[in-house]
Amino acid sequence: MAALGTGTAAAVSDIEQILFGAWLAVLAILSWHDLRTRRILTAVVNPATAVGIVALAGMAWRSGTPLRLGIAAATGAAAYGAFAVLHAINPDGLGYGDVRLSGLMGLFLGWLGPAAMATAALTGAVGAAVVALAVSARRRDLRATLPFGPFLAGGAVAVALLHADSPLRLG
Repeated sequence: MAALGTGTAAAVSDIEQILFGAWLAVLAILSWHDLRTRRILTAVVNPATAVGIVALAGMAWRSGTPLRLGIAAATGAAAYGAFAVLHAINPDGLGYGDVRLSGLMGLFLGWLGPAAMATAALTGAVGAAVVALAVSARRRDLRATLPFGPFLAGGAVAVALLHADSPLRLG
C-alpha cells in the first residue's frame, strides 16, 4: 500500500511540474507579445486562467488538498482585484491586460501560498522601477513608458524557481 501511495505522490509531482512549466511558457509568450506590442493577449491569458483553474482543481482533488485550491483561487481573485483598483486609479499607467495577467499569476503563485504573489508583484515592481529610472535618465524624458507585463512575469518566474514549495524550485 505504501508503494501505491508513493507512486501517486510521484505522479502528482510530475503533473504539477508539467503544469507549472506550461504556465511559465504562457508567461513567456505573454511577455514577448507585451514587449513587442504593449498588449497582453486576452486570447491567451483568459484561456490559460480557465485551464489553470481546472488543472489545479484536478491537482487538489488528486492530492487531497482542496484548501490549497481555495487559497490559490482567493489569491488570484485578490491579485486581480488589487490590480483592477490600480488600473482604475491610473489606466494609462497600468493596462487591463496587466490586471488579467495578475489574476493568472495569483492563481498559480497562490498554489504556493499567498505571500508568493505579493513577493512576485513587489519583485516585478522594483525591477520595472529600476529599468524605468535607467531609461528616463538615459533619454532625459520622464514620460518614457515600459510594458509592465514582462516585469510581473519575471517576478513570478523568480518566485516559482526559488520558492520552497514550488515544483520547479532550483534549490
